[in-house]
Order: sequence, then structure tokens, then C-alpha cells
Amino acid sequence: MTISPLHPDHLAPGNQVGPWRILELLGGGGGGRLFKVEREEHPGQPFTLKVALRPAGKQEQDEEDADGRVSREAAIHMAYDTGLKVHALDHWLGPSGYLYFVTDYVEGETFTEWCWRVKPTAARLLEVFTEVVRLVDRLHRRQLWHRDLKGTNILIRKEDGQPVLIDFGVARQPGMATLTVGVPPTSPHLLPPESLAFLAEDSWEEGAAFEPGPAGDLYALGTLLFEALTDGYAFDPKLPYDQLVLAIATKVPSAPHVLNPSVPRALSDIAMRLLAKRPEDRYADAEALLQALWDAAKEKRKPEWQVSLEQPLPTEEDTSEGEEVHSEKGPLDEEESEPDGNNPAVAAAPVRSHRRRVVARVVCGVLAVFLALGLALSMLAPPSEKGSSLVPTTTLSTLRRFPLARHVAALACATAGLACPSVPTQPETDVRCPDAATQAMFQRLKLRKELKAVIDINQPGDQSQLGTYRDGPVVGRIVGYSWADPALPEGTLLYGRLWTGPGIYEGDKEAVIARYTEARLPDGSAYPVCIVLGGPDGRVPKQPGSKPGAAVLPRELPAGPVWRWP
Repeated sequence: MTISPLHPDHLAPGNQVGPWRILELLGGGGGGRLFKVEREEHPGQPFTLKVALRPAGKQEQDEEDADGRVSREAAIHMAYDTGLKVHALDHWLGPSGYLYFVTDYVEGETFTEWCWRVKPTAARLLEVFTEVVRLVDRLHRRQLWHRDLKGTNILIRKEDGQPVLIDFGVARQPGMATLTVGVPPTSPHLLPPESLAFLAEDSWEEGAAFEPGPAGDLYALGTLLFEALTDGYAFDPKLPYDQLVLAIATKVPSAPHVLNPSVPRALSDIAMRLLAKRPEDRYADAEALLQALWDAAKEKRKPEWQVSLEQPLPTEEDTSEGEEVHSEKGPLDEEESEPDGNNPAVAAAPVRSHRRRVVARVVCGVLAVFLALGLALSMLAPPSEKGSSLVPTTTLSTLRRFPLARHVAALACATAGLACPSVPTQPETDVRCPDAATQAMFQRLKLRKELKAVIDINQPGDQSQLGTYRDGPVVGRIVGYSWADPALPEGTLLYGRLWTGPGIYEGDKEAVIARYTEARLPDGSAYPVCIVLGGPDGRVPKQPGSKPGAAVLPRELPAGPVWRWP
């Protein structure tokens, strides 16, 4: 019996949302999910459907609320010339269900994906970026600020190569009513310094709201141009929040032409002016920016403008399994890097990680010997009235009383190959990924940047909510952020397995392991992969409220490709 979906995350090809048939998931943004759909009575003509993640009326209708943001976006498309016509506005699953609207379907790719695929010259990038600025200027002339301009919110139309702005869920006009502080809920590393300064003043706690204007969108255009020119970030999104805020407020990033010698100085200077700390030091408006781009275009016929902006990938050192890493300082010194130290997807880690693994193996081996001796002695001892125990009673009581002892015993058992009670089946560690997976990830897809993924699409709820996860197969989904690797675009499904322990630890905290071995992209192509959740160590600490076999975790976590299963 087929169960009808009851949440947008459960919608799949073939499902109906009103008269609209789901064809495929396109991704998410603005508190909603995007789907390619067709109308029942007119099959073959595609449209785009966006549905809110929360039912209507569950929360106050402010810009942070999913239903409110989707409603705002539909209204903006209907009131402004955004280039996308609204064909329907309704609720799925009844009047108190999930708000959705339907617009024209744009066949194409995001600006970030386009940069990666085309590897444009400076001249071609200037042409496309100028058209993006023209769209922004058109909005600004009507006093509408987008407030979330980034690579994933700009589509490059396949038909004519023209950009289209999407995701107007947090767009605003001056004086527009809002129950929030007015700072857009976007990635912190994309916020302009004046937004962060406003948050630091704490006046928002007394009801003050940040009034947006053109300067914020111009700063966002600066981050967009900087990333396109350098394939990097003006400010590292991985920094802790306090360090990131301090860097945005005080640090001037290296100019694009310094980071990438292929960048013409004129484009580099435009990007740096857009990233100026003070709004008044940026361009006066989008029209002034267009003038600067027009002046720069006078040089685009020069040879240096006809060279691809792509920078070469670092070469991977192919160290065979089991090969020792040699150094004059010895195998455990701080400066020595891991065998896969030139992995383009994961930064070369200091040898401290390698040292921890070596020491852990030695300790576990010693413990395994002692445990084996204990087992041997227990087998020589007289049996109890209830029969002999494989592990001495003192050992079992110690394992029950001390979680760290359980963890060490688990490692010892795994090292010695012993069958210990209460030690769960866990995945093998320190195992090299199959060649097919590493070739797919680092040669064909060229994964280099951080990813973020929903752990399991079968876990309902919003990204901000915690979920409860059990052992077994999971289907993750890549979540699109401006810093994420476009080689695995938003909506990519990851097929893998989750282990919840016990016996799995991250430091002294109980943890889970999640590994994905196949990635299926929105275009239907599939690749073998080795992707872990939570960071290079591949462990995710459990949240309070976790129980045996039922781990409480954030619904969305960092994800990354690895050369070896950690």
C-alpha cells in the first residue's frame, strides 16, 4: 500500500501537489523546497513549484517563518518584473496546509555551477556579471532590495546564457513591516560589516530594526565577484563566529589579482571597492557600478582578458596503502603531513591526527593483550553456579560503570579480533576508499569545497530541529549554500548507512558514524563516493536525549569527501 506524503520533504516524482505532478526535486531555499512539475492536463510543459516547509498559521508571519517567506516571494513575483510569471498560488493538504506557488521553469544552472563548468575568461565573466548587476539595478530603481544575492540564487539560462534572479523570500522595501531585527537570515560570511555592527550594538533587543538599502546588495555583489575571480572566499565561512565577525569588521582581504594572477586589475579593483567596510566607500548605487563595469569592458579585448580564470588543482600524492611517511623528524613529529596530504578536497592535516591513530593502535594492541590474558585466566577459574562467563565479572562491571572503559575495550576487542559482549558491529576504520570512488570525487567531479547535507530525507521536520536516528540505511541530501561545492549541487541525494553505537565516541562523548557510498545528482547521474558526516574524523557527537539505538542529532550537518574511511 502506497502512503501519501504528508510533508514537503517526502514529496517524490509522481506525487501530486494540487493539479501539479512532481517531476524532480530542484533544491531548496527561502524556507521552501523547489520542484520541477507539470500540470496534469498539459503534460510535457515544465514549471517550477516552491512549497513552504511549515504549515500555514503555525507561527507569526514574519520573514523568518517559512510560510511567510514563501508568501512574500510569491507576492514579489506578482508585483515586480522579476522575469518569472506566477501561474498558481495555493495550499497543499488543505487551507491550513503548506503554501505553494508555481512559476515559469528556467532550464539552466546556478551561477556557481556555471563558473565551475565553463571556467570563463575574464571577458566572459564580465559580460555575465554585468547582466546580473542590470537585474539588481532594475529592482533597486523600484526600491526593492534582494538581500540574498549569491551564486546559488542566480540561474544562468541554458537557452540564451542570460542570468535570472531567484529566491526573493527575504527581499524588502523600506518601511516594509517585519517582526525580526531586519538582518537577512543568510550565511554570516556574506553579511556586510554594517549588518554585523548593528547586531553588536544590541539595540535590536529593544525593538530596533536594521533598515536595508542598496549598499547591502552591492556588498553581496562584491562577494559574488570575489568568489568568481578567485574560487575562494573573501572571509572564510569555517571560522568560528566571533573570529569571522572580527575579520569582516577589520580585515581587508587580499585583492583578487594577488590571489589569482589571471585576474585583470580593473575587475579586481571593482570587487575590492564593493567589499569596502563603509557603505559610503562602495559605489553610490547599482547604476554607478554599471558605469564602472562599462569602463572596464573597454579593455576586454586585450589578451589577458581572454585567459581562463581557473587556477590549477594541486597534485595529489598517491601514497599506496601501508606505505610509511618519512621525515627527518620521524613519523610522529608535528610538521609531518598525512599520506593524503595534498588531497584537494580536504586540507592537509598536521601529523597530530596520524600520531593519534598510531598511538591508539599501540594502546589498543596492549589493552587487547591484557584483555586476552584476563579472558584466559577467567577460563581457567572455576565456573560459577550459573556457568562460566567469557569475560571476568570484574571486567564487565568496569565496562558498565565507565563509558571510557567501554570505549577502550571496544577498541581493544576490535584490534584483537575478539568477540566481546555488548560491542556493536561497527564499520571498518582507516580503510582506503575504492579507486572508483576517489576517481569520481576528485578527478571527474573535482570536489574541493565543504558540503552540508540533511542526514536522512525520511526524517521529517525543519533544518533547525533535532531528529532521532537509528541504525540502518539513510538517504541524505546536499543542501545548497554559497560556500558549498557546486560539483555536488543542491538536491543531490546521498545513499549510505548510519551506525549509532554504543562504542562509538568522539573524544569522551558518545557519537554516531554516517557514511555515504553513492551520490545521485539532480540530473540523474550517479557516482560512487566516500563521504562522511561531521568532519574529517567522521564522528558526530550525540545530543542530549539520545537513547541506546536512538541517537538525537541535528538534522543538517557538514559533510566531506575522504580518501580513507576514518
